[in-house]
Amino acid sequence: MKILIIEDEYSLADAISETLKKENFTTCIITNGEEGENEALTNIYDLILLDVMLPNKNGFDILKTLRNEEIKTPVIMLTAKSEMSDKLNGLENGADDYITKPFHIRELIARIKAVLRRNTNTKDTNILTYSDLKLDLSTGKMSSKDIEIPINGKELNLLEILLLNQKQIVDREMLANKIWGVNSEAEYNNVEVYISFLRKKLKLLKSKVKIKAVRGIGYTMEEV
Repeated sequence: MKILIIEDEYSLADAISETLKKENFTTCIITNGEEGENEALTNIYDLILLDVMLPNKNGFDILKTLRNEEIKTPVIMLTAKSEMSDKLNGLENGADDYITKPFHIRELIARIKAVLRRNTNTKDTNILTYSDLKLDLSTGKMSSKDIEIPINGKELNLLEILLLNQKQIVDREMLANKIWGVNSEAEYNNVEVYISFLRKKLKLLKSKVKIKAVRGIGYTMEEV
């Protein structure tokens, strides 16, 4: 899953990012309010960590813009303010949770997982399945029946997206943006290369799951 961190204190944002990466999340850090809003409006993130006091545009205004544009991505507000009115302001305008600085990063990770669980309506957001295929995001392993192999990096991110959208065609552009970022120079053939890596792993697992290319559009998962 991909998390956008909009926080102007870079050392804090970087510490959060490094901890999230250890939990197999992908992150993007933005330190400017206007740039953060533009990135959030791409709607390619699974969760947004949003600071209140930001240069150029504050977090409350960013949140209002997102909800007015019907961006339903879960948002956790980060702020040094502890007044009840500020918390209510964030929650009433569509924030999913609110944590006051200073906070322990492990508490933030727990809150992130809780928000994601509520929004995905699953008992365990770390386990994704389709047919005989299982992906464990907490251990970075994919398995089928009694065979298990490790998976990490962009392969893990790609398989996660396909499993989360297993009943629909996933657009190649969306895959490229979500894994490499909107401003990345990565091209569609990057996606094709990693799809080929995943197909080889599925063969090693002897899984019934296949990744089907839909010409001119993208990819979908199917059981053969």
